[in-house]
Amino acid sequence: MMIWQEILGYVASVVVAVSLMMSSIVKLRWINLVGATLFSIYGFIIGALPVGFLNGFIAIINTYYLFKMYDREEYFKIISLAEHSDYQKEFIRFYKDEILTFFPDFKFNAEKLGFRLLVLRDMAIAGIVYGHSENSEELIIDLDFVLKEYRDLKPGQFLYHKNKELFTQQGFKRVIAKATEKYHAQYLLKMGFKKSENELYVLELY
Repeated sequence: MMIWQEILGYVASVVVAVSLMMSSIVKLRWINLVGATLFSIYGFIIGALPVGFLNGFIAIINTYYLFKMYDREEYFKIISLAEHSDYQKEFIRFYKDEILTFFPDFKFNAEKLGFRLLVLRDMAIAGIVYGHSENSEELIIDLDFVLKEYRDLKPGQFLYHKNKELFTQQGFKRVIAKATEKYHAQYLLKMGFKKSENELYVLELY
């Protein structure tokens, strides 16, 4: 019995430690909620009431703020980028290493990338999207990069589902993206893209 108590305590410690490594506040709250709950159970099991009550209170706080996060209506806005915007050059330069992790073939060429969008979330920059077309019906996404703290699928849902007209008004019938990294591939599938040949994913707009 003592061994299981110790294991529970160690697991709770690890979960809390992992939560503090999260850049996304939502993930931090969820993981910390699990860790605090485990610590609370551990505290009551070993008779350490201060530990049990304190971590129970932390779990309640996490639950409260998670509820507020999911219940709050966030403001999203999509802005078209000018071809020669200085900001986009600095953005690409600053996040170059992280961008190449998900998009190793990406090369910034404002003239070729005629589809340029900046995604705002509560007036903070959440991500940037570039694409080009080789025919009138298909848009090829060259870059769909979202900052770490906003990677909870909401920017993608806002772009690909709530604002399909951004694509359809230009005559596009489908959006094509390439994924060489597994997390990006999972993201595309969650956005409604279907696996095509090789590393290509297709989103039908009609």
